[in-house]
Amino acid sequence: MKNIAFVSVGNNSHKNAELLVKSIKKTNLNCRIIQISRKEDESIIGVDEILTFKFEPSVFMLNRLESQIKIVEKYGPTIFLDTDMLVNKDLKEVFNLLKKNDFIFTQRKNNYYMNDKFSNIKYPEFTNKTTNDVMPFNAGFIGSNNATSLERLLKICLNLPQRFHYWYGDQVAQKKIFDTKEYKILVLDSKYNYMIEDVTEFDQNIYVYHFKGKYKELMEPFYHKFSRYFGASEGI
Repeated sequence: MKNIAFVSVGNNSHKNAELLVKSIKKTNLNCRIIQISRKEDESIIGVDEILTFKFEPSVFMLNRLESQIKIVEKYGPTIFLDTDMLVNKDLKEVFNLLKKNDFIFTQRKNNYYMNDKFSNIKYPEFTNKTTNDVMPFNAGFIGSNNATSLERLLKICLNLPQRFHYWYGDQVAQKKIFDTKEYKILVLDSKYNYMIEDVTEFDQNIYVYHFKGKYKELMEPFYHKFSRYFGASEGI
């Protein structure tokens, strides 16, 4: 069974999560869709399983990794997506590749200088650094084959300064675990985690679209405009 899971916490992500689920169902048949949420969060229409988990804002990055470990322990190899994503193509070849690797990471579309402040928190580690320097992979799409490697990723994140437990920690930890060369990690290019910037930017060769940050508002109009084209099945 192919597993795709996502974290949906609070009402802000609910509508986008529904669109994500619809896109998965259009493109990936016989796929178990798993929602990870708090007890008080509403269930997303179309999911097959729901894992309830406690999320605290100050340690959200740790909680997300902990919940992912629970998913892989219970269901086996899983692809984890952000709720602000739309799946455009069948991911069966990615699942096949995941069987041969501990992780699948996705490369960022662009390399740019980091902002060393987020939500009034200073990140001096990012000053004059590019994304390639500190976090070349975007955690919006990550495949995990086993809980052991995810536990190692969590441990790396735990050892980062406290501010990274709130934000950025998982992506900084991804680079660190990649650099250790201790695990088999396949890196896919950005067409599996494509940061979209324009609602007209449809390309059938893109596997997963990512409507990050200020572009979240484009997700619904993009879905309604192009979802009828979702579902081409060419491999990697």
